[in-house]
Amino acid sequence: MAPPVPGSLSPLRWRWILLTTRHRDVRFLYWPPQHPTAHRNLRMFDRGGYNIGRLVWRVCDTCRVGSINKISIDPDRHRQGLGRRLIRRALADGPGYAWQTTHQSPQARKFFPVLEEEFRVALPEFGGVCEHLASPTRFRTPSTGRRPRPMLERSV
Repeated sequence: MAPPVPGSLSPLRWRWILLTTRHRDVRFLYWPPQHPTAHRNLRMFDRGGYNIGRLVWRVCDTCRVGSINKISIDPDRHRQGLGRRLIRRALADGPGYAWQTTHQSPQARKFFPVLEEEFRVALPEFGGVCEHLASPTRFRTPSTGRRPRPMLERSV
């Protein structure tokens, strides 16, 4: 039986990704934003092609702020450094920016303080966002109408 294929990918492209990353336990696929302040999406897939985690974030280069909107990882994959890798990838889109998170689960309330110390960046819950991120339609540039194609992230 063929492994499941992530959305927006052809079965042929997914097979190519699996073949070229066969030595990796986890594959990271990144869906870029349709416009600069739109959501960025990074998903993790195991060797079988199953979705094992996701990170959604936004950045505003004008105001130099970023927002971690969602992080979820399969409970069987907790405490393996995957969440740390996801957050590190998001922070790379806004080095030196002021960051915030949305609602934090009980696990996240333990997770984010550890990352704050390790990455030397504040990750407060509901730290306030700029007007560009608070109003997703008012400041955005027109979209091309096509959804961005996911890309394999090798550096995560």
